[in-house]
Amino acid sequence: MKTFKELREVLTIQQRKLKSRIAKRKAKITVRTRKKNKRMMPTPDKIDAAIDKAVRKKAIDMVDKKGEYDDAADNKKANIERKADIKQDKFGAKWEKGLRPIIKKKMKDDFKQRKLAAKEKE
Repeated sequence: MKTFKELREVLTIQQRKLKSRIAKRKAKITVRTRKKNKRMMPTPDKIDAAIDKAVRKKAIDMVDKKGEYDDAADNKKANIERKADIKQDKFGAKWEKGLRPIIKKKMKDDFKQRKLAAKEKE
């Protein structure tokens, strides 16, 4: 996964400005799509993505005992990520198995809450 800084270095200033203009043009469509997606049940792909994210976060939290990952310099972040990769390779499947039902339930509950909130609004 590329960091924002790596992504930014790849794009030139002209390309970034172009992306900005496109994003502004498509902003209303993006909002409408996001709103529509909130009314839909979470797909298996979204559940899997949430599980992968949770496993990665758990690995980083285990390695980063001081909690300095968010504010760390690039070289320190890279070191933490390397150690997290090792943890994730070793225990990732086990964590995924344990986290799957928890995350799936949470996503379904959140969906139900959004449905109830939408009904109350009407």
